[in-house]
Amino acid sequence: MSVELQRRCRVKNIDRIEEMFRREKELREAVLERKLGGGGRTGGAPTGHSYVSDPTAVGALRLAAELNSVALFNGYIVYQPEAWLSVIDAVKEWCGRDEIRQEIYRRRYKLGESYKTSCWDLHISSSTYHFLLVEIRNYALACAAQAQVIRVF
Repeated sequence: MSVELQRRCRVKNIDRIEEMFRREKELREAVLERKLGGGGRTGGAPTGHSYVSDPTAVGALRLAAELNSVALFNGYIVYQPEAWLSVIDAVKEWCGRDEIRQEIYRRRYKLGESYKTSCWDLHISSSTYHFLLVEIRNYALACAAQAQVIRVF
């Protein structure tokens, strides 16, 4: 994906959200790999906690537990990755209600197209593109704040 033609947003929270949009596939793979990854035991001996040696039970506990973080390519660490995935899913569902908004999302974050190419192909003006992009960003910001993955204040 080529994103060198796209400017980064100056607002830190929006920039973080857009980074999650761009790395959605990588994030999903990292979460799945971490959830399905092998492992030995849970619990812990003299502290009074239970010890579970059943591999099926360990797998079920691993799938049910929320992940604290995952590491993506180049050491990029994402905290609360499952909450980020719920934000991404909510934004994609919301964008899916409008064909143009959905195409802008896909072209910008999945294909890495510049706004000029998208405007030309979608037959919209640059002001319409940027207006819809701001709507997407604002909705994503609201979803991320609701999921408590970013700090607003």
